[in-house]
Amino acid sequence: PKTKPSNLTTTRRGGVSTPFPEKLHEMLERIEKDGHASVVSWQPHGRSFLVHKPKEFVETVMQKYFRQSKISSFQRQLNLYGFCRLTRGMDKG
Repeated sequence: PKTKPSNLTTTRRGGVSTPFPEKLHEMLERIEKDGHASVVSWQPHGRSFLVHKPKEFVETVMQKYFRQSKISSFQRQLNLYGFCRLTRGMDKG
């Protein structure tokens, strides 16, 4: 019988099929079509995003795209991938 080389598996390290940054980008690209742009959206310049309504974000958006129920888990993922909260300048939020 043929076997797959280990580098052709369908899941990545930790059993994750889609890395968090890809899920985040997909969510931000689809959010307006899904009717949740008032909850989370890209900033107008497209360099950052903003969660406008954290409670609704947890209850609707996170459940759909990330299968998480705690904002702290989402923030941990952001930190893990090098995202940071901007508190000054035109990108703050």
